Amino acid sequence: MPAAMTRARAAVFAALLAAVLLPGPVARAQAPEGGASAALGRSLYTSYCARCHGVNMVSNGASFDLRSFPKEQRERFERSVTQGLRAMPAWGSTFQPDELASLWLFVSAAASPP
Repeated sequence: MPAAMTRARAAVFAALLAAVLLPGPVARAQAPEGGASAALGRSLYTSYCARCHGVNMVSNGASFDLRSFPKEQRERFERSVTQGLRAMPAWGSTFQPDELASLWLFVSAAASPP
């Protein structure tokens, strides 16, 4: 086997091993439920939330910094999203249960530890 191919295979193996051993914040999120996924949560966040809460949850200070949202307060998060809070609109039935769970997976994975 040529040396270039051996190096390429070693690089792929190293990348796969790193992905398994060093998961990112999304992979460390709680186990998905039903059809929930952090990837769907990211997509929903980008479409509905980023306008106010900022790209990658870095806001301009005018809205709540979701990176500081307590991971143990999922019910509060879901209530805020569905019923609204202060200047935040109520999204009510905009999100299906699996979409709301996906949004939580994404936000809670990015939140700072308590």
